[in-house]
Amino acid sequence: MTRRTLIKLLSNNNNNKHHQYSQPQQQTYSPLLYTRPSLNHLQLFNFDPQRRLFHTHVTTLEVSSSSSSSAAAQCPFHASSSVASTTSPILSSSAAVIASEQVSETLKGESPNKTNPVKSFEEIPGPKAWPLVGNLFDLLQHKGIPNIYFYDLCEKYGDMVRLKIPFNNMLIVSHPTIIEELVKKEERREFLKSNRFYKQQHDITLAPIEMTFFEDWQEIRNLYNVAMKPENLEKVSLPQITQLNGDFLRTVVSKLKKVQNNHEFTKYHLPNAFDVTSLYTFKAVAKTFLGVKVTEQVEKQLPWTIYEFVEQAVRATDIALQLDNKPPLYQYFKTREYKEMESLMDNIYDGCKKLISMFKENPNPQIPRLKELVDERASGMENAEKKSEGVLSAFLNGGVDITSRIMVNQMYRLAHHVEYQDKLFEELKELFGEPTSEEFESENGLQITWDKYKKMKLVKNFLEETMRLNSFSYLTSGRWLLNDIELNGYLVPKDTRIFIMNYHPSLKDEFVPRAREFIPERHEKGHPLAPKSMYSSLPFGIGARKCPGSRIASTELHMSLINLVRHFKLTHENPDKFPESSHDQSMLYIDSKKNPLYLIPRDHMKPILEKHVMI
Repeated sequence: MTRRTLIKLLSNNNNNKHHQYSQPQQQTYSPLLYTRPSLNHLQLFNFDPQRRLFHTHVTTLEVSSSSSSSAAAQCPFHASSSVASTTSPILSSSAAVIASEQVSETLKGESPNKTNPVKSFEEIPGPKAWPLVGNLFDLLQHKGIPNIYFYDLCEKYGDMVRLKIPFNNMLIVSHPTIIEELVKKEERREFLKSNRFYKQQHDITLAPIEMTFFEDWQEIRNLYNVAMKPENLEKVSLPQITQLNGDFLRTVVSKLKKVQNNHEFTKYHLPNAFDVTSLYTFKAVAKTFLGVKVTEQVEKQLPWTIYEFVEQAVRATDIALQLDNKPPLYQYFKTREYKEMESLMDNIYDGCKKLISMFKENPNPQIPRLKELVDERASGMENAEKKSEGVLSAFLNGGVDITSRIMVNQMYRLAHHVEYQDKLFEELKELFGEPTSEEFESENGLQITWDKYKKMKLVKNFLEETMRLNSFSYLTSGRWLLNDIELNGYLVPKDTRIFIMNYHPSLKDEFVPRAREFIPERHEKGHPLAPKSMYSSLPFGIGARKCPGSRIASTELHMSLINLVRHFKLTHENPDKFPESSHDQSMLYIDSKKNPLYLIPRDHMKPILEKHVMI
């Protein structure tokens, strides 16, 4: 679409502006099960065919990091504050042109001073808006990597940045106190429009992130919340997932290639870390909800292999986000992009339904699974079986990709900060004793009980710090104002789309002491380097639509870390620089093909790898 055509189209619709959008919402990463309503993208267009109206929408994107070499066993907290940063500057602008002066002193803990006059939306700093089109072309120019563009705007203009596109106001907020104020005042969010349209056409139950604020999304969300209950983590998720520890190790070993052999050690290359993580995360979700170990025999009965499933899910997500960035012509006729997405989604959901139908009954009744709990909560609802199937399919579809990306990030943090490998090993040895080859050879591997799981500190803090510095997105789920609100002394009009730039404060010493350093200990209660606000880092979102799969995802991530640390030491190609994230997909990831990752077996694993790994 040319600029002239676009301007003409916008001009023709200028008289049809509506302030209320009650049509059926987004975000990753997904029925975001693992945060897809905080997926990574910028929805520039949302054209309502009934109202002939463009709307705006956003969600998330990426993270780029570089880090210093760090091999000292000394805790970073006790090191000199001159220690090199573990994240590279996202952009060249090191100082904000307009600093955080716009955030009043009252933001440090008190309510805004009501004696000060409320400022207009137009007084919020931001880039120059052109007549008629506003900042539209700037957004179009950066739509491939809006996270970096938005980060740059926060650096330049401060904690609140005003943007305009035809018929809509947009606002970026990055100060934790402003974020807190916003999420407490407003709950309305965007929704995944192309996913919604597909599901409506194929009679599939909508996920909450595909429903509008005005629909009864709470009923369906209650089914998803089964995975969020702490007692279900203790009694269901952990007992199921811990049975995959042996399978995880065997998968890792099967993907290794021997690359170096000398008198000191043998090093093994992991060519593609996602070959391990995507397989494991799919199996973990299937185990938790269906109680089944997806073996090769089970996989052969499905219309795809697990690798094909993950590849299709990633591609379908990318297309869906692209469609949400454009006028929804697919609602009038099937565009080329929509046809591709539809074909992928058909295959994905056919396979999910087949897998669910194969295991209507728990294959291992001794250990409860989440399916019965979802079914029980759905009982009494209209079309209860279809809704339960929709929830299980959504977790299978949405609970793999994002968790897999975080798991790879965690591997690289482990490889980069070698001093933590020994610290983690000692914590785990104290809980489980010395690791043995039995953990590889036995069917289930290391069994982790709830009592032992609760005692892990560094394991959990390591993951928290990884997600703070290396999320799959710079943004978390934003808001879409139902009414005019006062925010940090400014009057923000209703229907404004507000983006929450969560990555910006997570790198600021003002909010996180020594923010660019990787210091897992900061997440201990009362630590002097702890983040000053929970709103400075929200990897799974916050509020009523927080990622419902966050507890399951965290458990998977902890299990993978435990198994890697107990049996291997990790390293990567460039110990002086942490790998940067790639931006060519809807969510950020570290490309292990460009950033080689190596595993060195601990002594008890050396005979096993000599036997099972070929050069």
